[in-house]
Amino acid sequence: MILKIVFESILPLLPVLPLTIFFVKDKVQIKTVGLFSLIFIIQQIVLKLPREIQGLQIIHGKLNWTGKLFGIFFGLIVYFLLRQKLKPFDFLRFKQDPKSLKRTLLVTIIITCTTLFSFFDTPKQFDFETLIYQLTMPGFDEEIMYRGIFLGLLLTCFKDVIIIGKRTYGNPSVLFIGLLFGLAHGLGVEDNFNLKFDPYSFISTFIPGYVWSWITAKSKSIVQATISHNLMNFIGNIVTMTK
Repeated sequence: MILKIVFESILPLLPVLPLTIFFVKDKVQIKTVGLFSLIFIIQQIVLKLPREIQGLQIIHGKLNWTGKLFGIFFGLIVYFLLRQKLKPFDFLRFKQDPKSLKRTLLVTIIITCTTLFSFFDTPKQFDFETLIYQLTMPGFDEEIMYRGIFLGLLLTCFKDVIIIGKRTYGNPSVLFIGLLFGLAHGLGVEDNFNLKFDPYSFISTFIPGYVWSWITAKSKSIVQATISHNLMNFIGNIVTMTK
């Protein structure tokens, strides 16, 4: 059980870690990538353990309330420990960058509205617990970690742009976090240790994860990403439950 959790926690990192060779500023920054990887693995274990060990559960329900609460608590501890290192990419704040506010708000509205396409998904039975859970837990836990801490760490050690030949492209930290977010949702391990990959889960989390990372990097805050994340989860579920 524990071995499976550890393996499943490491697994999403494996496909993206080779990218750090091309993205990292210099060899000295490899230490930051190692710290990033360690925090990611521990965070995944913290999230998964309450689902497997009943004695750890604080809130008993169908969903992983306790794991998410542990994740939020762990994220806040890591943030306060690394607050100085995260500067100038300290995104756990309410204040938005006024220079990019109009652009980020527009993108936030657009990406949030895309969840209305959930109307075409398979209908679900109405479940009040699921709605409350999706409106609260995932957005806070995942945005604190992925956009508040992981993105901030990578921005301190990755190059500012992706360089291919003579051309430059988007921010590698934003791409890396988007990919990792998608893999964390789409890649898993079965009880017999066979790998499983859900392309739909990957795509449907990679794209918003990439956009939320871009919004956070531009707005200098996780507020818009957190609101959009929770609303998308809530709207997607209520649309499929009531259609």
